[in-house]
Amino acid sequence: MTTASLTSEKPIGSDPRKELLVAIDAIAKRSGITRDRAIAAWYATALLGIDEDEAIDAASVDGPEDGGCDFIHVDDDQEIIYVLQGYVSDRAERSAGIKKWNALIAAVANVKDPISFKHAGRTDIYERLVEVTPSGYSLVFGLVTLAARSDQIARQREATVRSKTYGSESTFFYETQESLYDKFLIARAADRNVPEDQISFSGAVAEVKGSFGQAIVGAVSAFELARLHSTYQNRLFEGNVRLFIGQRKGGINEKIVETAQARPGDFWALNNGITIVADSFEWVSDTTYLIRRFSVVNGCQTTVSLSRAIDAMKDAGLAQVLVRVVGAKKALLTDIVRFNNTQNPVKLSAVRLLDPIQEGLRSAFSAIGYSYAPKQEGAKVLKNPKRIDLDRITQYLAAMSEDTVLEAVAKKAELFDRSYKTIFPRGLKPERVLLAWLLAQEVELERAALLEACDATIDPTMKAILGIHGTPWGIFVANTIVEQSGSDLSKLNLKRMDGEEFRNSIVKYAKKAMELYSEIAVNIVTTDDAAASPRNVLRAKPFLDKLKRILALRMTKVSTWKLAKLQTVGVS
Repeated sequence: MTTASLTSEKPIGSDPRKELLVAIDAIAKRSGITRDRAIAAWYATALLGIDEDEAIDAASVDGPEDGGCDFIHVDDDQEIIYVLQGYVSDRAERSAGIKKWNALIAAVANVKDPISFKHAGRTDIYERLVEVTPSGYSLVFGLVTLAARSDQIARQREATVRSKTYGSESTFFYETQESLYDKFLIARAADRNVPEDQISFSGAVAEVKGSFGQAIVGAVSAFELARLHSTYQNRLFEGNVRLFIGQRKGGINEKIVETAQARPGDFWALNNGITIVADSFEWVSDTTYLIRRFSVVNGCQTTVSLSRAIDAMKDAGLAQVLVRVVGAKKALLTDIVRFNNTQNPVKLSAVRLLDPIQEGLRSAFSAIGYSYAPKQEGAKVLKNPKRIDLDRITQYLAAMSEDTVLEAVAKKAELFDRSYKTIFPRGLKPERVLLAWLLAQEVELERAALLEACDATIDPTMKAILGIHGTPWGIFVANTIVEQSGSDLSKLNLKRMDGEEFRNSIVKYAKKAMELYSEIAVNIVTTDDAAASPRNVLRAKPFLDKLKRILALRMTKVSTWKLAKLQTVGVS
C-alpha cells in the first residue's frame, strides 16, 4: 500500500527535519513502534520501494536479542537482504554514537549464520532468514539516522568497505539528516510518472492477471495518445529509456508518420503497440479506466510520431494502437522496459538509467553543473568534459575494485548484468563516482601519451600493456594509491573536487599510477608464459594476483611520493 504520510504531507516551513519527523512519526503512531524503528521502516518505504506494511513488519524484529538488527527484510524479487539500524536524535546537532555502527557490523555474522537468532530465542528473525540462502543474496547493511553527521562513523564505514572483510556480496551505507532529505526529494521526484489521468479505449478491454500483477489490453486511438502527450510532454516518458530521437528521413519515425497519415485503418496491424506501467488502474466504464502514477515505458517514438502526424493531417488521429497498461511490481520495471524495447534495440545500460540510484547521482551532479547519465535523444551531443556517460563510468567504477576489475578489462558487456549491484551498491556516494571519473580522465591522457612515445614496432609488449586495457588497469592502480595514501575519502565533497586544485592533484596520482602499472606489467608479462600473448595475460586473474602482490610492496614507499591527501585539497 502507498503510505499517505509520504504522498500527502505538505512541507513544514523551511525545516526539512520537521517534515521528515512528521513522516516518521506517522509510521511510529500507526504501528506502535519507536522512532528508531520507524525511521528504518520509513526509509525502506520511501527510498527502497518496500511496501509500508512489509516495512513495518520488518522493523518489528527489534528487541534485546535482535543481534544489531532494527530492521530485516528479504526481497526475493531482487535477491537482497536489507538490514538496517535506525536512530533519531532529540536535537538536530546531535549525531549517532559509534555503538550504533558497531551494532550494525555485529549483525553481519548473525545474518550469515541465522541459527544464532534461534539460540537467542528470536525464532521470528531466524524464520525470516532460513527461507533463503544468504550466500546467494546480496546483503545490504545500513545505518539510517535523522541526526548530524558523525565523522567517526563515516570513517568506519569507509574502512569497512575498503577492507572487504565481509565479502563482495555485502554493502554498507550510512545516512544522516544532511543527505536524507535530499534523497527523499529525489525519490519523490524520481517516480517517473504522471500522477493520475483517464485513458479511453476504442472498444472492449481485456483483463489479464498473473504473477507479474495485472494488466488491461485494448486499442486506443491516436487522438487519445496525442492528448496525453500534449498534456504531459516528456513527463509521460519518464520511465522510458530514451526520449524522442527525431524524425530523420528514411528512419522508423518517419515511417510511423507516413503510415498514420496514408493508412490509418491499417496502423493497428502494422505497429507493435505501446506499454504503459502504472501503480494501479481502476474501472470507470467499459472503455475508460483511471490510471494512477503511470508512464509509457515502450512507445515514446510511436506516441510522439502520431502527435506529429495529427498536427499535419487530422485524419491520422483515426489510427488505432495496441496499448497494454500493466500494474506490475516495481521490481519488474527494469525487465519490462528491457524486454519491451525490441523494435529499436536497447542495451541494458540504457535500462539502468531508470534506477533510483542513477536518479540520485544525476541530481547530485547537476548541483556542480555535470550532466550525469543523460537519456538518449535525437540530436548528437557534442563532447563535453562535464558529461558523464553511464557506459564509461560503469567501467571506471568497476576498474577501481579487485572484485570487478577483470570484467572492466575483458567483459564490459556484462557489467550491467551480474555485476551491476556490486558496482552501484546502495549508499554509493557521488564523490566516489566523481573520483573514478576524474582518475579515469587523467589515466587515459597519461596512457595515450606513453603509448605515443613508445615505438610499437620495437616493443609490441609495451604496445599491448599501454593499449585499451591500460586504462582500467591504470585506474585500479591509481585507486589503490589513493586508498593507501592516507586520504580520508569520507571527507570529500563534490564542490571542492570540481576545482582546479583537486584536478591537479589527481594528475599526479594518475602519472604515478601509470608509471607503476607499466613497470609492473612489463615485469609480469615478460616473465609469464612465453607462448601467451601479452593481451591475454592482461585479461586473466593471475595477472591481477601478481599485480596486487607487487603493488603492495611498492606501496611501502607511498609516503615518499609527495601525493596530497585528497581531503585537504581545496580546503582554505
